[in-house]
Amino acid sequence: MTERDTMNANAEDTYLRDVGKRLRTLTPEQRGAVLDDVRAHFADAADAGRSPEQAAESLGDPAQFTERVRAELGLDAGRTDRMRRVLQWLATGAAVFTAMFVSFLWPSDTLPGLDTQVDQYGFGIVLLNLVPALVAALPLLVPARARTATTVAVAVVLTVLSLAGTTTFHTLTAMLAWAAVVVPVIARRGRPAAGWRIAGAALTAVPALLGILGGLVGSWDMEVSSLLWSGGFIAVGALIAVPRAWAGAVVTAAGVAVLIVSTLDVGMITLGIWWAGGVLFTVGVSHALAHARPRTLAGE
Repeated sequence: MTERDTMNANAEDTYLRDVGKRLRTLTPEQRGAVLDDVRAHFADAADAGRSPEQAAESLGDPAQFTERVRAELGLDAGRTDRMRRVLQWLATGAAVFTAMFVSFLWPSDTLPGLDTQVDQYGFGIVLLNLVPALVAALPLLVPARARTATTVAVAVVLTVLSLAGTTTFHTLTAMLAWAAVVVPVIARRGRPAAGWRIAGAALTAVPALLGILGGLVGSWDMEVSSLLWSGGFIAVGALIAVPRAWAGAVVTAAGVAVLIVSTLDVGMITLGIWWAGGVLFTVGVSHALAHARPRTLAGE
C-alpha cells in the first residue's frame, strides 16, 4: 500500500470512528447500517476519482452528518425532552383536575349524602389538594442539570401522595410523572420495540382482568354490562400493540372518556374506574408521543 493509500484509509477511518462515537446511543443495527452507508459513499467517491477529503466534505463534518441521521430517525436532540415536558404538563393538568374533583364533587367520606370537602372544610382544602399539582410542575421549573433527578424525585413523591387519603385520586398524576421518567428513555433510540408495545397493551388489560376477577370471587355482581366493559377495555388496550401514533390517540381518548364517566357518576367503584381510566390515558398518550413524527411532536 502506498503512502497516499494509507493517508486515504486513515482519513476514512477517522471519519467513521467519529461518526460511530456520535451514534453510540443508536441500536447496533442502526449504527451498523449508517456506517455501512458511509463506507459505500467513500468507496463510490474513490471510484469516481475523488479524494476521501472530498467525500467527507460532501457528507458534512461528523457532527452535521450525525445530526441529519438523528433527525431522519426521529432522534433529534430535543425530541425526548419535548416528550418529557408534554408528559409533565399533562401530569400537572391532571393534578389540577383531580384537585377540583376531590374538592367539589367527591364527598368528605365514602358514605353517601355527606357534604363535599369544600362544604365541610372550606376553600382552604382546595389549596391543600392542589399541592400535588405544584409538585408535578417542579421539573418544568428547575435548571436543565437538575431536571432528571427532579423528575425521578417528583414521581416518587407523587406515588407516596397517591397512597394517602383522598389524594389516592392523584394516582393518575403519579402515573404520568413516571411516564415522564420512562418514556423519553425508551424513545431515545427511536420508536419503542415490539416488547414495549406488548407490555403496554398488557398493562391496559389489567383493570379489566381485575374487574373480572372481582366478579368471579363475589366482590360484585358479574353482569353482561360488566363483561362488555371489560371486553371493551381489553380491545381498546390491544391497540397499543399497533406501532402508530393514532393507536395511542384512540386509547388516550378512551381513557379521557372513562375518567369523565367516573367524575359524573360518583359511587363506590368511582376510584376503581378512575384508576382504569388513568391507565388507559397514561399508556395511550405515552404511545402516541413515542410514535409521533418529529414534526408533529415539535409542533411545526
